[in-house]
Amino acid sequence: MGLLAWLRRHDAGLFPATDTHLAPDIDPHEDLFEGLYLGQAVQGHLAWKKRLKGIVLEGRQDDADISQVASDDLCALGQWLHGHARQRYGRLPQYARLRKIHAEFHLTAGKVLLYSSNGQRDEAEKMLRGAFSALSDQVQLELVRFYASVQPN
Repeated sequence: MGLLAWLRRHDAGLFPATDTHLAPDIDPHEDLFEGLYLGQAVQGHLAWKKRLKGIVLEGRQDDADISQVASDDLCALGQWLHGHARQRYGRLPQYARLRKIHAEFHLTAGKVLLYSSNGQRDEAEKMLRGAFSALSDQVQLELVRFYASVQPN
C-alpha cells in the first residue's frame, strides 16, 4: 500500500484499534522525497523507540548522550527539516506541525533518558509508554501528512 492510500485508510479509521504503531509501508518509488529517504526517517525513529525500551524496561546499558538525543537537528529527518525542507516548505502549516512534533519527540526522548540515568525508572517508563510513544506515532503520521500535502493532485 502506498503512502497516500495508507493515510486515507488511517484517517478513515480503517486500522484496528489494537495497532500500537503507525509505521506505513513505503513503496520504493515513494521513498526518496526531496532528498529525504522516508523509510530511513521512519525506521530511525522506530529504532529509538526500541532502544529506549531496552534501556528503561530491560535495564540495558547505553552510552546515549542526552543532549544529542534531545536535539532535533541531528537525525536525518531533523537535518532535512532544518535544511532543504525549511527552505522549500517553511511557509506551510504542515511543515510547522511536523517540525514541532519532531522537536517534541526528541525532547521527550531526552527526558526519558534523563529520568532513566537518574534512577527514576517509574517516571522514565511512564513517559516512554505515554508521551514518547504517542509522539513517535505522531511524527510518522505528520511526516506522511506532510508528504501528502505537497504531492500534486
